[in-house]
Amino acid sequence: MGRLLVTIGAGLGLAIVSLFGFLLYVLLASGNPTYWDGEIAAFERRDVSNPPPKDAVLFVGADDVRQWEALPYDMAPVPIVQRGFGGAQIAHVTYFSPRIVAPYRPSAIVLMAGEADLSDVRGRRPEDVLDDFKKLVSSLRAQGVAAPIYFVSIHPSPMRLSRWYGAQRANALIQDYEKTAQGLYYIDVATAMFDDKGALRRDLFRWDGLSLNARGYALLTEIIKPLLVKAGYGAETQTR
Repeated sequence: MGRLLVTIGAGLGLAIVSLFGFLLYVLLASGNPTYWDGEIAAFERRDVSNPPPKDAVLFVGADDVRQWEALPYDMAPVPIVQRGFGGAQIAHVTYFSPRIVAPYRPSAIVLMAGEADLSDVRGRRPEDVLDDFKKLVSSLRAQGVAAPIYFVSIHPSPMRLSRWYGAQRANALIQDYEKTAQGLYYIDVATAMFDDKGALRRDLFRWDGLSLNARGYALLTEIIKPLLVKAGYGAETQTR
């Protein structure tokens, strides 16, 4: 009996060590843009069989975009292209922009990224997030993508409240930068995620404390959609 318990304990210990090693590998590997190449290739295959609409608003970024299942319906009548992948960082969007941004010739770009940047195990500062956003803008303009870029503020989450101060700093830096450049816009969604007492609304998130639920996406829709409609996207005549 004793040997059996020792064997079981050793097996469990090995399993835990293996799981920890795998998670560490994923955390390190996901910081490299090539980690997401499979998801990007899947987008390209989909574009061949089901070409995206022309002159659409491109939603690009990380999990908030990828998991927004009702995005095309929530944004109607604004036509959209949905390109969210993994835990994408802003630099990853830049890396893949020749494949999942420029080819679509979007009428506007809605960027939802930045949270994963600050969660990178290598350590990323708010200033790094700003620098990466600047590089993305420069890269897109160099590729001939002149579409307005809407940066959706990094929002808090219950599981990452300890990083919220850094996210606020990154938001402020990007907001200040966008005021100095033409064709850049900042959309604040974070403020609405707190109640009147200043507490984070946990009812907007799924059980994991990271992902938005249907109520969370409804809130984003209430904020983002009117701005796009007012700007004329989806109408015959667009005013930007």
